Amino acid sequence: MAFEKDTIAACSTPPGVSALALIRISGPLAISIAETLSGATLTPKNPLPTRLSQNTKTLDEVVITTWPNPKSYTGENLVEITCHGNPLIIESILNSIYSLGGRPARPGEFTERAFLHGRIDLTKAEAVLDILHARSNRSLLAGQRALAGGLSERLMADREKLLQLLARIEAWIDFPDEDIQPEVGDGFRSEIKDLLKSVASLLETAPLGHRLRSGYRLVLAGPPNAGKSSLLNALLGLDRALVSSIPGTTRDTVEESILLAGFSVRLIDTAGLRPSSDPLEQEGMARTRAAMKTADLVLALIDSTQSSDPCAAEWPPLGAKVLPIFTKADLPPKQKTSGLTVSAQTGAGLDSLRSKISQHLTADLATPGADEIAINSRHEDALRRTAEALACASASLSNQTAPELVASDLRLALQSLESILGVGTSEDVLDRLFSQFCIGK
Repeated sequence: MAFEKDTIAACSTPPGVSALALIRISGPLAISIAETLSGATLTPKNPLPTRLSQNTKTLDEVVITTWPNPKSYTGENLVEITCHGNPLIIESILNSIYSLGGRPARPGEFTERAFLHGRIDLTKAEAVLDILHARSNRSLLAGQRALAGGLSERLMADREKLLQLLARIEAWIDFPDEDIQPEVGDGFRSEIKDLLKSVASLLETAPLGHRLRSGYRLVLAGPPNAGKSSLLNALLGLDRALVSSIPGTTRDTVEESILLAGFSVRLIDTAGLRPSSDPLEQEGMARTRAAMKTADLVLALIDSTQSSDPCAAEWPPLGAKVLPIFTKADLPPKQKTSGLTVSAQTGAGLDSLRSKISQHLTADLATPGADEIAINSRHEDALRRTAEALACASASLSNQTAPELVASDLRLALQSLESILGVGTSEDVLDRLFSQFCIGK
């Protein structure tokens, strides 16, 4: 591999001033560069407090730890330098490393090398990214489980079953005179169905994976002065949106995030819906309707102090994702409030509202368990192709199609399944994936 000729280096801690920073060096020159700068002979896995210097200039007092190949994170010689977190110090150390044969690492290049050296498969590499970008404890836990091998083990078990099926049917093709056809005919369909069930169970976690990675979009909509901004502030516990008795105060969407049911939820306050000739207000209402269409849940705010809901016609086209909320429960109502009632002023009904939102947001998800696996969009696409190929193989067996065609379907299923693990993955796919990482990871 061409990359093995390069030695890369980067700071793995966030930019800015901090007490400490971590600099990583990986590649064939990593240890020799560190020994040149420290003037010491480094012992593997033994942290060494020392001083870095170059051309009689002291760079910093540091601690160096070396991890020789192939047992390091990247699968090659890896050095970690803990230095003071002054950006000037970090820059001077990195420049010294570059002058001795290193080069700046690309985003995600350390993890990419770990994958290319077989230290992790592609599902675990993606789990690292999930951990870095986790928005809630639940998404962090899902990433940690994937990094521990939960998804990888499931896929490897299914891959092994597919390989065995493929070997048996190819034996049937290559040795037609042997007495193996009954086994193939009777056993294959049930085993393929078992594989389909396994693939289907993973596909069922796709909505959960989407929610964990992207969060929910929850839109507060209704007429002016229905209490949208007040409710947003009450749910957030801070005065984020401007509240006024003057209708039409909110002209654009206002967004903030909270955690509900273990998920990151994006609360979106919107412009009030009403007839208006004001071009600016019309644009605000157009944005409200656009936000409602893309929302996972719409809180349809109904002012209980008014005799009717002027936005009643807005809700039916949105279907089941509408949750009616009667606001201003601290005031005498002028209409029947048979649904959920809340008061942003007193806090009445807020706990019930949070519970109801949680129920709506998780209603379409697979039942969570201790071993839940939340696949991402790439996994979902590959698993669908795997399922389609397996279904074709099963149908071909039922129709007594030529075994060569059944074998072809099984190979397609195997290729799709292996693509999730990174077997035979193109460089373009890898480049897109690892470019999402931060530099130094």
